[in-house]
Amino acid sequence: MLRKILMGAAVLATSSFATFSNFPVPAAQSGEVKIVSDFTMQGDWKDLGLSAKGRFVPVQNLELYLKLPFTVVTRWEGHDADKEGMKNLTFGGRYQIISTVAAFLDVTFPTGKDAINDDGFSFYFGGQYSKDFGAVALGSEVGLTIITEGSNHKKPPMVLSLNAELDPNVSPVVTPYFGATMNIILTNPQANGHKDGETSGDVGVSPYVGANIKINQMFSFDVSASFTLGDDYLAATCDDNTKTPITLSASFNASFK
Repeated sequence: MLRKILMGAAVLATSSFATFSNFPVPAAQSGEVKIVSDFTMQGDWKDLGLSAKGRFVPVQNLELYLKLPFTVVTRWEGHDADKEGMKNLTFGGRYQIISTVAAFLDVTFPTGKDAINDDGFSFYFGGQYSKDFGAVALGSEVGLTIITEGSNHKKPPMVLSLNAELDPNVSPVVTPYFGATMNIILTNPQANGHKDGETSGDVGVSPYVGANIKINQMFSFDVSASFTLGDDYLAATCDDNTKTPITLSASFNASFK
């Protein structure tokens, strides 16, 4: 049960921030590194995660992305749940087709600790639309997640994700943002080639709000909060734990050109 709750919490913590950014690929030979901390509370479950993220634009319009996450602390009913360790690594790419449209593919490899990770490969791919209206910038994303069958012969369901974010232009130092992600489970899970539950059509909605604080031309700090609604979705992803999960995130960012 704890493993399923941990997996569910991990999905919920990242569902609003699947790709590195919803906005256009930066200039060639530029990049960014982030150290991100996520704290998730869901009823009796609590966990603290730490991840390193990086992106680099080797040539114009092509962005390469890497994420290496860790689970640092886990608690169940106030006690150590002993589910700490390295999580699966994600490598991805994004291509800016035109100024407002980009396509992406992220691949998550089964490199993490077996007790807290799926051992199949995960593919998340789709497209983005973004536009700067002056007073506010819009970033949106449509993506599909497909996870391959692991050594336990279980295959998670496919998930369609819809995300939209607004970044008001209010200050050169502080950029607030708010948005929401909708995750729609499209299929039922399978075990040994047979249906293993009823999840098709379950929907989870994750609103979030945050702000980026610019320190100087190179460094910035980011804080955000998100939560997830949808009893059927939570029951399916968190082993019947329908308590509303709340995730608080903070990151230190360094960009270079």
